[in-house]
Amino acid sequence: MANKNQTPAYPVKIRQKWYFLAEKAGKTVKEVCDLYSISHKTYYKWREKDRCSRKYEPRKEHPNTKIKGEIKTFIYEQKMRINYGPLKMKLLIKRRFNVDVSTTAIYKFYKKKGLIFRPQKKLAWYAPLKEAVISRAPGEVVQIDAKYVWEDNTRKYQRTFIDIYTGIQYATITNTMSAEDTINAFLLAETYFQFKILGIQSDNGSENRGDFHKHLVDKGIAHYFIPKSSPNWDGAVERAHGVIDQEYYLNPRKTWKTLPEYLQFYNYERIHLGKYLNGMIPVEKLNYYLSKVSPLKVN
Repeated sequence: MANKNQTPAYPVKIRQKWYFLAEKAGKTVKEVCDLYSISHKTYYKWREKDRCSRKYEPRKEHPNTKIKGEIKTFIYEQKMRINYGPLKMKLLIKRRFNVDVSTTAIYKFYKKKGLIFRPQKKLAWYAPLKEAVISRAPGEVVQIDAKYVWEDNTRKYQRTFIDIYTGIQYATITNTMSAEDTINAFLLAETYFQFKILGIQSDNGSENRGDFHKHLVDKGIAHYFIPKSSPNWDGAVERAHGVIDQEYYLNPRKTWKTLPEYLQFYNYERIHLGKYLNGMIPVEKLNYYLSKVSPLKVN
């Protein structure tokens, strides 16, 4: 049997401090409870006993934070359609229903329904090179890239193709960086080169994926992707861009009036260094190969 004379766990003076802090000193009940390491239930139990004034009110539900009814369906449908994050979905719900739903509630709904879709880090077919492809014949590896150029006071794009074995380069100017323009430039390069293109090496820019990649696959041409943010893997075409800037685009004393004229000089007169050419002219390297290896696959 409980001893009526037993000292309560929380003496009256302590309880009076609770009430003073909560009612006079501007503290919240939560702050008082944290300060004295007591629960809300304990606080209100003693307050009721001491003051007989506690009003029991049902716990209020946070307004507009629970996702109900048609909003659930709406969120599910929109998430599957456009994959919005919680903040954008909150704004979309506000526009559609004029209701404020917390981003936390939306995230929890996503998690519960399995609607958290992480971005795909790489395409299923995209497998970047792990080591350089060694070209042992013309056309085995043709590096391609694009650079900005100004033509007719308009920014356009030079699409460059360079066979790393012979050093023969082809370039053309396009208005856009679309896959369609990439395909058209490739068809012109096929016609220009005197050998069959067996492999293309490129970065994974949008102009080199999609329709262009499919075009190469349909023709049985290997498509090698360099690792992301690694232009040094396309060293031949990057060097060619530097050379064409120095000798053609930025050269005030140039004698070539057009890009095709410069490419004629580049491929048929200009001496090149490097491990593949080593002092030869590109067309000389091609002719040397033709004289040593027969037959050569040609277009």
